Amino acid sequence: MTKNRKATKAIKTICLAVAAVLLSGCQEKSAAKENVSIYYSAIESGDYYEGWASQLQEQAAKLGASFEVGYAENSIETQAAQIKQAADDSDVILCGPVSADVVSELKKAAKDTPIVFMNNAPEDGELQKDHFIYVASDEYMAGQYQAEYILEKFAGKDEINVAILKGPKNASGAAGRTKGLKKTLKESGKKIHYVFEDHADWSTDTAKEFIGLLLKTGNPVDCVAANNDDMALGAVQAFEEAGIDTKDVLFLGVDASEGGCQAIADGRLDFTVYQPMSSQIAAAVQAAVNMANEQSIQDIEWATKDGKYILLPFEKVDESNVSQYQ
Repeated sequence: MTKNRKATKAIKTICLAVAAVLLSGCQEKSAAKENVSIYYSAIESGDYYEGWASQLQEQAAKLGASFEVGYAENSIETQAAQIKQAADDSDVILCGPVSADVVSELKKAAKDTPIVFMNNAPEDGELQKDHFIYVASDEYMAGQYQAEYILEKFAGKDEINVAILKGPKNASGAAGRTKGLKKTLKESGKKIHYVFEDHADWSTDTAKEFIGLLLKTGNPVDCVAANNDDMALGAVQAFEEAGIDTKDVLFLGVDASEGGCQAIADGRLDFTVYQPMSSQIAAAVQAAVNMANEQSIQDIEWATKDGKYILLPFEKVDESNVSQYQ
């Protein structure tokens, strides 16, 4: 080897060593933040969303992130103000939008701060890869599972009389679950009579009132499909208080709540759908930490290829497996 070639090789070796040092320095500089600050703007206060906040805070602590929560109390103005303030003080925002219709306003309030949406789905066009994302379960699937159970139990019937109890009008979960139910029933080819359909707004008392009025009409009811367990239980109570035998009537909910699962174990409720809340919370906080560090969400289980969603699957629950969810 000539002296020139030896010199050239030595220079290359030195350059590679310098590059390695520089790369190491760059990697160190872009290392994950140790103290990510997270702000959660919840739809409203009360047991349900305060339960979300508590679990979100626990998960944030596990990842070494700080956590604050504010309750919008169903006010769009309050929520926009919360997010505007959080954009100045926090690295990333978790948000249950009061209404999916105002997501663009919330994004403007957040400025460049990334948002993980939960509880109420924005339109797809409002989401942006690794910056504005949505974490939930596929609401359509919950309604689909309800319909499949109905069709299985009434396989011998050509006509089915169905009552539907829906969540609030502005709740994406209510819309998705109802759509999944209706479309799957329609595709069965059976004649489906919708003897009742209205928004009971997740409320046991409202559901009981609605179904009580339906029963007074004398219209036949084969099943009551509710968008959540609380409303399904309200329907059961309406039948019980009216003294009507429920042996041949199906009652279906969603959430696999403590009360819903106990009602299945007691033979009062027939079916529910487990929404993996804890897994959703873990995924949402992990996504928040990733986004605060300008990292992709793609390494998180159930993330979609477009980087805009993390959708965890629902699970069917009936008397055969309810003990696993209690």
